[in-house]
Amino acid sequence: METLNQKDHFHSFLRLNDRKIYAYILSILKNVHDADDVMQETSIVMWNKFSAFSPGMDFVLWGITIARYQILAFLRDKKRTKVKNSKAIINSIHNEVTRKLQDIDYHLDLLKKCAQKLDTVDRHLLKLRYEKGYTLQKIGELVSKSTRATYYSLARIHKLLLGCIRRNLAEQPV
Repeated sequence: METLNQKDHFHSFLRLNDRKIYAYILSILKNVHDADDVMQETSIVMWNKFSAFSPGMDFVLWGITIARYQILAFLRDKKRTKVKNSKAIINSIHNEVTRKLQDIDYHLDLLKKCAQKLDTVDRHLLKLRYEKGYTLQKIGELVSKSTRATYYSLARIHKLLLGCIRRNLAEQPV
């Protein structure tokens, strides 16, 4: 019997990563209703196999691998495709998405490093906007700025972050 702790870990991982896994499914199926069904099935399989997931594994890659098999089963069961080599096509898409996910993770790491270089006030504005989800007007009220001034502050911060990321990417060997 699974412990509550294991259940909490699973739900935490899934909550943090379900959008990436769903995006993968939707990129292949293109139909929201079908993608919803396959995501539901994928989540069930992931929960049933969570005991095989070990610390250090990439949860998203693990999840999209399971999703790939769920997509193939969905297409086989529903006979939704007339493409003869649908498995080869899905595997090709899977490989490309896996590579892109690694790129995204690398870019997110760069973004975090660059954000840490910002001053405290700028980091606070980013937190209000992207972690709390506040509107520009609400942020302006909280920091005693107009909505327009808040917009320009965030635009300046975005420019700083973009420049930092581009410098870091340029320094990487190709």
